[in-house]
Amino acid sequence: MRRRGLLIAPAEHYSRAMLEPLLHSSGAVAFRSPSLARLGAPHLFTTRVGAGGERLDLGKLDDPTRGLLRELGGFPAAAPLVSIRQVHGAQAVVVDGPTLAPDLSGDALVSSRPDRTLMIYTADCVPVLVANADATRVAAIHAGWRGLVAGVIPAALRELGAPAAAAIGPCLSPTCCEVGPEVVEQFERADLHAAILRPSGAKARVDLRLAARLQLERAGCPQIDVSSDCTYSQPERYPSHRRDVTHGGAPRAGRIGALIAAAG
Repeated sequence: MRRRGLLIAPAEHYSRAMLEPLLHSSGAVAFRSPSLARLGAPHLFTTRVGAGGERLDLGKLDDPTRGLLRELGGFPAAAPLVSIRQVHGAQAVVVDGPTLAPDLSGDALVSSRPDRTLMIYTADCVPVLVANADATRVAAIHAGWRGLVAGVIPAALRELGAPAAAAIGPCLSPTCCEVGPEVVEQFERADLHAAILRPSGAKARVDLRLAARLQLERAGCPQIDVSSDCTYSQPERYPSHRRDVTHGGAPRAGRIGALIAAAG
């Protein structure tokens, strides 16, 4: 299937992912959610594979990259990319006003404006995109383990209203998400027991995307698409703070993005 210079490949070509890969004519690779697409919400999950196979790092945005993102996601050409200073908390910021406040901080953006593209960054944390029934109100959520236990997803959904569809993008898989007992305790206090794994003879692990899915389901979201891709174990496709910085000693990891805009 083709759209505006994109090849939308069948999801079965990419392991068990429930997101559809978008293959741009320039060579850039991204993903979209079938459920959000059916509602008509322009949206996008990026990878580190950019134009010409060059590494794409959304922590370093330039005009050609902005143009590529707009074309991949089907966003209006004049729609500014609205991001936020992410603090690993539970603050959801609504950006419906006529002007944008400088230095926005929080971990979720909510909007009804089709002329603004919401964007959050991740490099292991869980990116979540959500829309209401007619995609006239949308949210982009950055949910690390701290944000999950703090309740950033429920906070964003309270601002959004009734969610009709959501997509959970690439993040750290449970195999690569070892945690200490203090983190386990916080997940238990947040009623996310099901996301805790206790392998015999090994440290506990957390299934971040399951935790996100549980919170979406509890809020009544009927359609949830989930990527099975792991940011840690796929270095050719994704940056990973835990792999590149914590274990690899790099000064920083790159950033992938999750973008969404309300339907016009």
